[in-house]
Amino acid sequence: MKNGEETKKNVNKIRHKAEATRHFSRYKIPAYIEIEGKRYKLEDWSVAGCGIIDLPEEIRTLKWAKVNFICPFDVFETIIKDIKVEFLYRKGNTTGCRFTDLKPEQLSLLQDIIEAYLEGSIESIDNFINVIKREDLRESIEARRPKPPKKQGFEETLRKIFVFSILTVIVILLFIFLLRTLYTRVFLIDTVNAFFDANLSVIRVPVAGTIRKKKDFKEGDKINKKEIIAVVNTALNPPVIISSPVNGIVYSSKIRDFDTVIIGDPILTVLPKGEKIFITATILHKDFNRIRKGLDVVIIKNDNSKCSGKIVEINCGPYLSSLHSITNPPTYATSWNYDKIKIAIDFPVKINELKNSVSVKIDLSPEFLKPIFNFVEP
Repeated sequence: MKNGEETKKNVNKIRHKAEATRHFSRYKIPAYIEIEGKRYKLEDWSVAGCGIIDLPEEIRTLKWAKVNFICPFDVFETIIKDIKVEFLYRKGNTTGCRFTDLKPEQLSLLQDIIEAYLEGSIESIDNFINVIKREDLRESIEARRPKPPKKQGFEETLRKIFVFSILTVIVILLFIFLLRTLYTRVFLIDTVNAFFDANLSVIRVPVAGTIRKKKDFKEGDKINKKEIIAVVNTALNPPVIISSPVNGIVYSSKIRDFDTVIIGDPILTVLPKGEKIFITATILHKDFNRIRKGLDVVIIKNDNSKCSGKIVEINCGPYLSSLHSITNPPTYATSWNYDKIKIAIDFPVKINELKNSVSVKIDLSPEFLKPIFNFVEP
């Protein structure tokens, strides 16, 4: 008991004497400062600062630096990383500096080492620290180490639910991404281009001369068979009357009064009665063998409305399909790479929508997978 009381009195005396000159006592406990990978021995140190031996001038002139504080124990090293030091003065070969912005855990560890030194748990031997009472030092460090706050049961449950929810969402999104990739790469064919088309009848000029309209036909007007369209006045022959060869609806008019025309010039383009509007689409030749007549398709119009259609005709390119597989086409013969398909539609299309582009998707997925792919469809 007396020895313990005397030790405490001596410690108090040391601290009391140091307070007259410094806020904290400095001790000659073996330690190093590591700057830019190089170690420098300390003459003495405290929780407030240290004296560095043989510090190069180019470092000292920096005013401050971030360092690692190293205490070399006999069987291990204690390293306190990223301590900010400010260089204050130079006395002989020793540079005095102080620690700034110490974190609580860094300050606590420095105090543990000093108190263990003062209480006799460690001692200085040459250039390292000898641990005399390992259990005392370990218990002291453990006691001063900041403990993480205990989490409440309800908060822990909420945290687990949140983490589980995030992981579930990530898994679902990944699953949807994989399904969508499978669908678009394997089971879905997009046409290169597609548009509303029809078998139109073009009424042309039979002779050369000056034309005069008998009626001002506009897009969407009805026209009857044998209805007079125009008269062509010729220089040598009697006037020639041009009449419609079909019943139908006018798609476009190409004539103006008193225009000079030659044989073959178009006058009117007519959609004959009974002719249905369909879709002409182009596909890549690599998909030629994957499609067949009677296959249902999805048609997406410019207003994003979806309609259905059915493939009724498939036309290969200008060469035999076998030629595609054995011959590399020249760069200028791009038609070799494409084939045409005709798609019948069962929804009304106005005459002015002819030649309007649409998007056509051909779904080749099995029936049992369609509900799943409809859910992940882009």
